[in-house]
Amino acid sequence: MTSLVVAVAENNIIGIQGKLPWRLSDDLKFFKHLTENHVLIMGRKTFESLPKKLPNRVHIIVTRNRKYNLDDDDCFVVSCLDEALDFSKTFFGKQAFVIGGGEIYQQALEKKIVDKIYMTRVKAKPEGDTFFMNTNWDNWQEKSRTSFFKGEKNEFDFDIVELIKK
Repeated sequence: MTSLVVAVAENNIIGIQGKLPWRLSDDLKFFKHLTENHVLIMGRKTFESLPKKLPNRVHIIVTRNRKYNLDDDDCFVVSCLDEALDFSKTFFGKQAFVIGGGEIYQQALEKKIVDKIYMTRVKAKPEGDTFFMNTNWDNWQEKSRTSFFKGEKNEFDFDIVELIKK
């Protein structure tokens, strides 16, 4: 099974200058719990935006740069999303999570390879330069929703919504 994990604002913003445009501690805890000990598929820019490699996860980085190389046992470089998906299947018992960025999300949804979406709906309209594509939500059904509120740990109110393919 392949899942997509995204945090998106009301104006479809998902990033600004390679960073998240908000601080949501509870969302980061959810992401860690969800993806730990599994496989992450991401674009090169998303990987490079991380402060460091995420522990206890396999990282598959998609890039067109054939010379891009990482010297790390938990990081693998591939040239396209299809190759990433095929490679992710070699890690038996581990689920694949597509975690960005915008172009990788778009490809995953257009290719219809995603079975489940974990979407953090941020109740804000921040400035940004990276967008989540408009999607036909008729093909998706909400399975669960958990609400979190603005406070010391979270800059904005948000919901974590689990969607499954119909």
